Amino acid sequence: MKSVTIRELHMNTGRLVRASAHENILITERGQAVAVLKSAKAADLVGKPFPKRDFRKMPKVPGDSTVYISEERNAR
Repeated sequence: MKSVTIRELHMNTGRLVRASAHENILITERGQAVAVLKSAKAADLVGKPFPKRDFRKMPKVPGDSTVYISEERNAR
């Protein structure tokens, strides 16, 4: 597994993302492992990125309900 610092990741993001398709890349900060950059295969992408909301459970308020949707999203 290849290892790079956060600074190297910042400077070479595109190259490292493309390289992660072939091998996992360990991201380090001051010698400590903080993340792994790896290929996203179809089996890894399980679930829906935005779950459907049950609109019947949404509060009935006058005006724009985007404030309530934003609060619900930020609470997670």
